[in-house]
Amino acid sequence: MRDSRPKTHTSCEKASMKNSVRSNAVKTSFGMIAALALAVGAERAQANNLFGIDVSHYQGSPNWSSVHSCGVQYAFTKATEGNYYQDASFNSNMSNGKAAGVQMGAYDFARPDLISPATEANYFWAFAGGKIIADGKSLYPMVDFEVFNGHVGTSSYTAWFNAWSSDVKAKTSHFLHPVIYASAGSGMCDLTTSCTLSAWVAHYNGENLYTGNPWDGCCSCCNYVDPCTKNGWTYWQVSSTGSICGISGNTDFDAYPLSLSLLISYQGVK
Repeated sequence: MRDSRPKTHTSCEKASMKNSVRSNAVKTSFGMIAALALAVGAERAQANNLFGIDVSHYQGSPNWSSVHSCGVQYAFTKATEGNYYQDASFNSNMSNGKAAGVQMGAYDFARPDLISPATEANYFWAFAGGKIIADGKSLYPMVDFEVFNGHVGTSSYTAWFNAWSSDVKAKTSHFLHPVIYASAGSGMCDLTTSCTLSAWVAHYNGENLYTGNPWDGCCSCCNYVDPCTKNGWTYWQVSSTGSICGISGNTDFDAYPLSLSLLISYQGVK
């Protein structure tokens, strides 16, 4: 994910990840992954994970028909940051992605260090809520946890994000189960088993998007869903340097561990 500021180097070591989980300096061998994403025919017959991406205004104006034709089944697009920023590409990405056949989700780049969860949830929903509907094309929203400078109004990061999630769910009569994105190191290691959100793990471990696991090679005991195992993840950010038709430049590549029909069943707004 990206906020409105430049990002710095990331690794799986907790101490070195305090600034960000995003980095263009982290280079994995994703020429192969990009090729797999584009040549989906033979590979996907054997694949376990489902291919998706996440985007913001940094990706410009994607050609969503091309993106979908090259294998992307779902995408998340940035909506807000804190209570001071609305992504200019959000509405067009949500509408055009859905029209092209892509399951679409909205995300909020969280600023727990500056803003209370209620204020941030209100701001996010006021801007994005109209696109998070039970239309068969909308996924549960995500909150992006990359800032570690405090948690306004709560005793912990877990409490802050649980409150954000509860506040968002209270905005609609539709069933929602929000997701939290965080690094396998810092982020996941700052949450506890009391966290009620589903887990989106960022870990650029070089594994195959279709067959890999985000907890391989790092920090599985920070897995708040099922500690010290590789189970329980909902999404995995595999790379920040993917290449996909329909988008110029680098794109975040993501994986979901089940089929498209189960993504819609388990993660779709109802």
